[in-house]
Amino acid sequence: MKILKLIITLGFFSTLTLVGCKDHQSNEDHGHAHGPNGEHIEEVEATNQEEFNVNDASEIKTAEANSEEQNNSATIVVKANKALEYKFKINQFDKLEYEWTSNAPLHYDFHGDPDAKKDYPQGYFESYAIGHSNHAKGKVTIPYMGSHGWYWKNKSDKDITITLTTKGKYDIVGLIQ
Repeated sequence: MKILKLIITLGFFSTLTLVGCKDHQSNEDHGHAHGPNGEHIEEVEATNQEEFNVNDASEIKTAEANSEEQNNSATIVVKANKALEYKFKINQFDKLEYEWTSNAPLHYDFHGDPDAKKDYPQGYFESYAIGHSNHAKGKVTIPYMGSHGWYWKNKSDKDITITLTTKGKYDIVGLIQ
């Protein structure tokens, strides 16, 4: 039954490229490494984010994500030669509309990590879109309850500012250290 749900869910991703980080041969293929539990390993600097601002941030719930639709905007600064992640907690089959723009291109990986770790191989997560750009826009139906969001890597020697707007049913987790 779980496999059937996953196959049906994948049908919703007709406009997105699904690539698991485990499918890549090296860190250079997608810009970051993973620990034994699938977490992203990178020098993430979430301190000194003076320009970071989330409008109407919700308190994080431990069971399910927010059941009311909301719109939010965040300004995120990725420091020069650094990387960070920005995540949301979203329920299975909920939709997330998003658009982000930045003042310079950077590497990104839009992905999700399931809450039900025991139901997936160790370290499992799924990349929905990977690229190098200063803009992305889309709408995704979430395949499983968990933590979903972006990994951005700035390979330049200048700070890059991202403006992220989202619409959907979710709780904002924010920056991941």
